[in-house]
Amino acid sequence: MRSRLAALMLAALSCGTPTRAAGADAPAASSFEVVTPPARDSRSHKLAWGTAIVGVVLVGASFPLAAEADHRYDVYLAESDVDQIESRYQSTLRMDNYAKASLLIGEALLATAVWMRFVHSAPDTRVTTRETPERLTLDVRPDRCALALHF
Repeated sequence: MRSRLAALMLAALSCGTPTRAAGADAPAASSFEVVTPPARDSRSHKLAWGTAIVGVVLVGASFPLAAEADHRYDVYLAESDVDQIESRYQSTLRMDNYAKASLLIGEALLATAVWMRFVHSAPDTRVTTRETPERLTLDVRPDRCALALHF
């Protein structure tokens, strides 16, 4: 009995539906607008990568230099010859300064490499119009923030 009722309801629904869909006689929608992707940045980043590599090497070199400075300091502390104490101390300071300089210059080169690779854009490819401002601008006006970063 149930299958007959279901068949009857299905027949009633299929006969009662219109043969044409609503809005079938309306004109077809136009195709989507073709959007071309922006041109890829074809600039070479060899200078940025070279700067990063030199920075990593200098940061890595600072650790053995610091270890050598520590070793020279231990030798200085164990020195008993009065004539050698000053030269050992100066040698320790010199090696410690080399380690500090290597670390600081390496970190500065790494920061420069990140800036060159990801932040800086070449002057000839930079678009500066009212609609697309530069990424980082310094505006000194009473109605503006002093430093603005645009994405």
